[in-house]
Amino acid sequence: MPPAPTARTLLAQLIRQKRWTVDDFVRAFNKAGRQSGPDGEDHTISRRQATRWVGGRLPSLPHPASRRVLETMFATDAEVLLAPPDAPVRDRSLTAEGVAVAASASDHEQTGSAPSEEVGSSRRRDLLGAGVLLTATGSLIDPVTRAAGISRAIAASTPDPLTLAQLQHGIHQLTTRYALTPHAELVGPIERAWDNAEALLETRVTGTSRTDLELVAGQYAYYRGQLAFDMGDEQTALTFLVLAAQHANAAGDSLLSGSVAVMRSSCAFFSGDFGRSAALAQQGQAGAHPYVAPLLAGCLARALAQLGHADGAMAALGTLHDTVWDGASLPGPNVASQEFYEAFSAITLSYLGRGDEAEQHARTSLQLVADSGRHVQAAGSQLALARAFLRRPAPDPEQAAGAVTDALRVAAGNDHGRTTIRATAIYRRLIATPGWAGLPAIRDLASHLPASPHALPAAAAV
Repeated sequence: MPPAPTARTLLAQLIRQKRWTVDDFVRAFNKAGRQSGPDGEDHTISRRQATRWVGGRLPSLPHPASRRVLETMFATDAEVLLAPPDAPVRDRSLTAEGVAVAASASDHEQTGSAPSEEVGSSRRRDLLGAGVLLTATGSLIDPVTRAAGISRAIAASTPDPLTLAQLQHGIHQLTTRYALTPHAELVGPIERAWDNAEALLETRVTGTSRTDLELVAGQYAYYRGQLAFDMGDEQTALTFLVLAAQHANAAGDSLLSGSVAVMRSSCAFFSGDFGRSAALAQQGQAGAHPYVAPLLAGCLARALAQLGHADGAMAALGTLHDTVWDGASLPGPNVASQEFYEAFSAITLSYLGRGDEAEQHARTSLQLVADSGRHVQAAGSQLALARAFLRRPAPDPEQAAGAVTDALRVAAGNDHGRTTIRATAIYRRLIATPGWAGLPAIRDLASHLPASPHALPAAAAV
């Protein structure tokens, strides 16, 4: 039997000693927290909160009420419980300079000293604990004192400017890093940043700070959804994209909502639901942010071509051409540059059976993306070239197989399973055509595919 993983917090170690699961801990906590909240209400936590506590994944200490319940359950200071098991115990009444101060940490802020003439965030939390919760005798406080406590709670819940700036800076970095970094390396950092943003939203934060947090949480949820899509995990992609749309609505951000529409249309397309893909793209076009307008046009063109609506597909390509984005990348999908226009022209024309015309667009796209390090776009353009060789009056299966092999080489080591799934679909079409399976280039392609490739829906796009 493999050894149990090392406990990341003293809390996790104590839970393990009690032979509890996380669910057992939640039940015990919620039982202990009865009538310990404001106005004698039950103070409870969710499994998600408990998992963060046990794993040591907190930007700061929990709510004072939560700390009191923990300390009652384990007879240990909450800060010690949520630290690594072997962490040295420090005197919480001292700052780094050795000056005695009030040292209670806020829900989501690190403990620190405040100038003596001001009431710092940690001191406001102390006031909240004294003014909002029940007194030791269990009697209720007067309404004026309670209102003052709630006011302080709202003021103290505002995230510190540095934390919010760091989350926003991470999104700025993703606009360029996403296309250049192996996907597996991005999963952990994106999930941690998203979780931190969501944790801050769980407080009483209001006003512009809440809007800023709604947006940044939605952006990280979006990138996690796009990451899952590119890695071939459609269920995870859908979950995070729906969440991102909810945050976009709360923040009133058209760029984020349009980005989600692009990805939802893409998810539908690659599951073979071309009608829904087209509908999602059309719905997203109403009031679309200029950055996503050409992306949605490309999604619409691709879907209409698969549906056989040639005129509509070409009209959508015309819209894409007229709205190409010439500026810098913004948070969201790959920028709809000239390279994007060439790639989607190749895709659309191929699905319309005009592979001879599509080939030149695919080659131009490959020239524009060469040496950029943007592995998803390079692999996609190779697959578009492969389809151009197949969807023409005189198909060229060996050149198609060569282009698919090149796409797999680009994807190797970059963790985008979506390329492997699409490459496998094209390979199946090649070997299903009489006389093609034995061609040298197609046999070589087979050697680059996984032994047990992902199963595809019957209507998946090739």
